[in-house]
Amino acid sequence: MNESYDVIVVGSGACGGWASMELAQAGMKVLMLEAGSHISAAEQFHHQCLYDLEFRGRGRPGFLRRYTGTERNYRIMLDTAENPYTTSTDTSYRWSRSRCLGGRTLHWARAADRMGDYEFKAASRDGYGMDWAISYADIKPYYDRVESFIGVSGEVLGLPQFPDGPFLPPMPLNCAETIFTAACGAIGWKSTHRRLAQLTQVHHGRPACHYCGNCVNGCDVGAMFSTISSTLPPALKTGNLTVRTDSVAARVRMNGENRAQGVTYIERYSMKPVDIDARFVVLAASTIENTRLLMLSEKGGLANSSGLLGYYLIDQIAGGGVSGILPRLKGGPARLDDGKSAGITIPNFQNIDKATARKDFIRGYVINATGGQTEYPEYAATLPGYGSEWKKEVKARYVAQARVWIAGGEMLARKENFVELDPEVKDHWGIPVVKIHFTHGDNDRKLMADFQQRAEELFRKAGGEVMPEMRRGGPAGFPGGPGSPDETTATHRMALGGAIHEVGTARMSSNAKDGVLNSFCQTHDISNLYVFGGNAFPSTGDKHPTVTMMALAARGCDHIKENAKGRLS
Repeated sequence: MNESYDVIVVGSGACGGWASMELAQAGMKVLMLEAGSHISAAEQFHHQCLYDLEFRGRGRPGFLRRYTGTERNYRIMLDTAENPYTTSTDTSYRWSRSRCLGGRTLHWARAADRMGDYEFKAASRDGYGMDWAISYADIKPYYDRVESFIGVSGEVLGLPQFPDGPFLPPMPLNCAETIFTAACGAIGWKSTHRRLAQLTQVHHGRPACHYCGNCVNGCDVGAMFSTISSTLPPALKTGNLTVRTDSVAARVRMNGENRAQGVTYIERYSMKPVDIDARFVVLAASTIENTRLLMLSEKGGLANSSGLLGYYLIDQIAGGGVSGILPRLKGGPARLDDGKSAGITIPNFQNIDKATARKDFIRGYVINATGGQTEYPEYAATLPGYGSEWKKEVKARYVAQARVWIAGGEMLARKENFVELDPEVKDHWGIPVVKIHFTHGDNDRKLMADFQQRAEELFRKAGGEVMPEMRRGGPAGFPGGPGSPDETTATHRMALGGAIHEVGTARMSSNAKDGVLNSFCQTHDISNLYVFGGNAFPSTGDKHPTVTMMALAARGCDHIKENAKGRLS
C-alpha cells in the first residue's frame, strides 16, 4: 500500500517552504519532496576568504562548467551534468538552478518589492497581453502576511507604483549610495535603499544582519530569509511535516475521477521509483521545473485543456549598465562597503499612467546603484600599467568603485517564447529534459536602450568616471555583477536568463481557455492540483518576483484549506 499524506509539496524553495509551513500549521500532514541534498546552515555555510580557496575563487579549471555557481557556493547549486537542458538554435539562455534543501532561497539577492496595481492591470492600460486575474487589493493582505513573517527592511515612500509594507528599519547608505541619492534628487527621481528580506533587527527569533557580505554563499546565522532559516523550523515544530531529500519528482499520477492521486519520485542514488498518495498535490519546484512535471505527467501536458502549458515564458531584462569610479571617493580609507550587498533603488517612473506614457516603448524598469570597496578588485587585471604606480592606482580606485544596473526590466510575454520536452535528451534518472525557446523582442531592446541612457545620465550626475576596463552591472556575486553567472561586459549584451526571474508557462486566467491556473494558483482542470511559483505570472512587471510568488502561495494555501474543508463549490 502506498504512503498517503494530506498534501505533497514538490520543492523546498520560497514557495515550497511557505506552503509546507502554512499547511502543517493548519494541521495537515505534509510531505515535502526535495530533489537535492539536505543542507545545514551551521555545518555547511562557513566564511572563507578568497585567498583561502584552492583556486582563489575561480574554481578548478573546467569544474564550474558543471555548476551554475562559484568555488564557494557550488555545493548549493545544481550539477548540470546530472540535470541538463537544451535550447533551440536561436536561443542563448542560461538557466540558473539549485537542487538542495532551500533551493535558491539560500543564495538569492533578497530583493523584496511588491508589484503595483498598474502592473497587475498593465494590459488594460496599454492594450498588450492579458491582465492578471487578481488586483493589488486581492493580494495586499498576503503581501502583508509574508513580509511580516520573513522580515523586510525598507523605507516607506508612499508611491503607488512601489507599494509600501510593514517594514523593519532600512539599512544605512554607504558613501557611494549617498552620492547617487543626491544625484537622483538633482535629476528629479525618487530613490530609497533597496527593500530586502534581510533583517536590521531581531525578528521572530532570527538575529539581525552583521553585514558580512556572504549572502550568496549561504547565510550561517539566518539573518536573510531562506527556507531553512525561516519557514522550515516552525513547520517541523508542528510535527506535521515530513521532509524527504534526494527525491527526484518524476510525474504526478492521476486517478479515474480527474483528481491527482499523488506523485512518483525516484530515489536519487538508488534509482528506485516510489509512489506517494495525497489529497492535494502542490508543485513548487520553480517555474520551468513545475511545467516540466506537468508535461511529464500526461501526453500533451497535465491540466492543459487550454493548450497553453509551456507558452509565454518570460524573464526580466538584464545586462547593460555602467561601471567606473566616483572620483570623490578615490584614495579614501578602506571600508566594508559590500558587507550589506545592497544599494539604492529608483522605482519605475515611466508608463505608469497617461502622464508618464512613452510613445516608443511600453512597460518600464527599476534602476539600482551602489559602490565602494568590494572583496576583489575585478578591474585590476585590465588596468593599464605595472609596478608600484600601477599598484597605487589599483588601491586608489578600490574604495571608489561604482555601478548602476537594471533591477527589473519588464520583458513582454510572447507566445514564441516557450518550453517543451526534448524528444531525445534525458537527465541522469532517464527523465526527459526541457528544451527552451527564448529570444528578445523589439520592445525589450527599446526598453534596454532607454535604461542605458538613463543609467549613464545618473552616473554623470553623480560625478562618476566611466572606466572601460571595468565590468558593467550590479555588485559582485549578484545578477549582472563581476563573478556572477550572468556577468555582462561593456558590449551592452542583454543576458537571457541573467535576471534569474523566469516566470510564466502556466499563466493564471479568469477562465480555463486562456490559461492553466486560476487566481488561487489552482489548475483550472484538476481541483486538487496547485502550482506555486512564477508559473502564474501573465506578465513580469518591473519588480523582483519572489515576494509576489510567496504572496500568491499564501493565497493558494488559504484556498487549499477551504478546499480541504469542502467549503468550495
